[in-house]
Amino acid sequence: MADKSAAQDYAQILKSADLSKEINPLIDHIDDMLMSRLEEFETLLANVRAESNGIMGNHVSNIISFSDDFAELRTRIDNLEEFVGVVNANLNEVERSVDVAEQELSVTDYSLRGLLLKPLKAKLSPTDASDQTPKSNLSAEGDFQPVPIFKSDNYFGPAKDNFETSS
Repeated sequence: MADKSAAQDYAQILKSADLSKEINPLIDHIDDMLMSRLEEFETLLANVRAESNGIMGNHVSNIISFSDDFAELRTRIDNLEEFVGVVNANLNEVERSVDVAEQELSVTDYSLRGLLLKPLKAKLSPTDASDQTPKSNLSAEGDFQPVPIFKSDNYFGPAKDNFETSS
């Protein structure tokens, strides 16, 4: 009987409890939170759209307008690479010319390494006349012949006088 009495008490409590009064405020609060999150998401999405439209409007049109100049830029880069190659070749020729001049003038290396190792190498290596006759920097008359190097006007155009005063 105690079980029947307890069951009736629980049934009475459930009948007297109005679940809609207790759950509806909870549901309303959850709905409000979801709506505010949805509004925040919509605002964020609108900001992203506006930013991407701004980027598309400004930067993409600038890139497209630069495409005409892009061919010129590629040509200038190719010309610069060619110029660097010519300068490198000229530098190698000048270094070779300096080596020949040092050998013709019997200039020695005055560093510690040169002072110690050069005499030893000279004694140890056999002297061969064909190895020691490099191309000379001197003409038949005995005048110095400089190595021909690039002319900057060929690559950059004639020099302009940038110091003109405007009145």
